[in-house]
Amino acid sequence: MSEHADIIFDFTEEDREECLLLCPKGHFNHSTVPLIRDHLYAHCCENGCRIVMCMKDVDMIDSAGLGVMVHAHKACDKYGGMIVFSDFNEMIAKNMKMLSVDKYLNFCPDLQSAFEKLG
Repeated sequence: MSEHADIIFDFTEEDREECLLLCPKGHFNHSTVPLIRDHLYAHCCENGCRIVMCMKDVDMIDSAGLGVMVHAHKACDKYGGMIVFSDFNEMIAKNMKMLSVDKYLNFCPDLQSAFEKLG
């Protein structure tokens, strides 16, 4: 666990259903994305990668966090893989919809549907 500017951030990782499951916790912002960005991108650049990023414990996403999500999506696509983001809290989900990000990135309401989407 790391602490940046009094903000606690951590993430867990596990292999589940032939996919990588990443679960960040805390603020997903300019102060914390460096703690997960390179690790995430390394997985995104594996041919045919299948990643689920469960966002249920993320309480805030800023433009830096959104940028990491977009870059991860593009990298997965480039290498013939897919990343699916799931379980946003209600406020973040509304903001993503308002920004039309849900039309570009792969969003699912829960883990089960995210794994089904990756098939």
